[in-house]
Amino acid sequence: MKNPGRKRSSKNIPAHINAEKLPDRVWFNSSGTGKWMLNYYDEFHQRKTKRICGPEAKLAEIWQAVEAQQVKTIATFSTLSLEFQQTHTWHKLSPLTQKDYLYCRQAIITRDTSTGKLGDVPLIKWTVGLIRKYRDKRAEHSESRANKELSYIKRLFSWALEYEKISVNPALAVKKLSIPPRQHYAEDRDYYYMLNIAKQSGYYYLYFAMEIAYLCLARSCEVLSLNDSHELESGLLIKRRKGSKTNIIEWQPRLRAIWDDLKQKRSTILQDRKQPSPIRAENRFVFISERTGDKIDESTFQTAWQRVMKQAEKQAKKDGVEFQRFTFHDIKRKACTDYGGNKMAASGHRSASMMKIYDVSIPLVKPVRD
Repeated sequence: MKNPGRKRSSKNIPAHINAEKLPDRVWFNSSGTGKWMLNYYDEFHQRKTKRICGPEAKLAEIWQAVEAQQVKTIATFSTLSLEFQQTHTWHKLSPLTQKDYLYCRQAIITRDTSTGKLGDVPLIKWTVGLIRKYRDKRAEHSESRANKELSYIKRLFSWALEYEKISVNPALAVKKLSIPPRQHYAEDRDYYYMLNIAKQSGYYYLYFAMEIAYLCLARSCEVLSLNDSHELESGLLIKRRKGSKTNIIEWQPRLRAIWDDLKQKRSTILQDRKQPSPIRAENRFVFISERTGDKIDESTFQTAWQRVMKQAEKQAKKDGVEFQRFTFHDIKRKACTDYGGNKMAASGHRSASMMKIYDVSIPLVKPVRD
């Protein structure tokens, strides 16, 4: 890194020092008796300046002082990850990905080791064995989180290697754990029981989100991002995520009714808040907060979902009915399984292998002979 200050001038540099041979980021402060200064960046990527030598220091002593400072500020996983968060690469990530990466980072840097916290271990000591050991230990509590945090480590080290902050990426050789895909199918009994509880809850959007997710074979993020620009004459445009193919779900009475009711609820919220509706259709989200009028984010939605799901379980026990909890993502699996037409076209999945994860129906075939 070159001197972040102005171009070095030999005007104020002591005569016994060759200015051309000075380390980068070193300059001479001629105020008072004089002193050699170093510009550097701390772990929060903030520019700092400190005195490293007196005015009589020789060139070799200046170089030694700079090298000593570099040892003191040696990169760790904590400092590297903070630097990553200041980059253009980081800011291009979706808010949901950033949030998950921050969760991963916190879990990693606070992990206890025999010498302290894992986040304080110098990068030069991060080996294949260290990362593998972390993955395996984390998997004892949660295999899915172990894989997510390993993905974050891989992403961070890949970025660091590209920008020459490390010479070797030790995470490349560590594989994710093989976890069988979730295959739970939400029975009609469970779906409609939860749907009724959601409709009566204080979270109006859960009911609408469940129905749209089911009718459109959609993920929660796809549902929450819906706005007026997605309403077409032919149907509802679903912009698929995670590599799936965007498609249009044709209007049918049930979908048309739930969509119109949702828009009416939005209008009521905005009227009650005396809040104008955005001019641009793509900014008029249909899922908005009753408290703020802003688009409902994924974390708020998932928190509400967990609360109402627990409420449904408790109510089922009181009612003496059988009920098995399910995730919101299981609704897409149920929809794919229940769909009677071209499942890949309807769900947006691009491969048969992915379709197998979502379609858990048991084929009905004829016998060998009638």
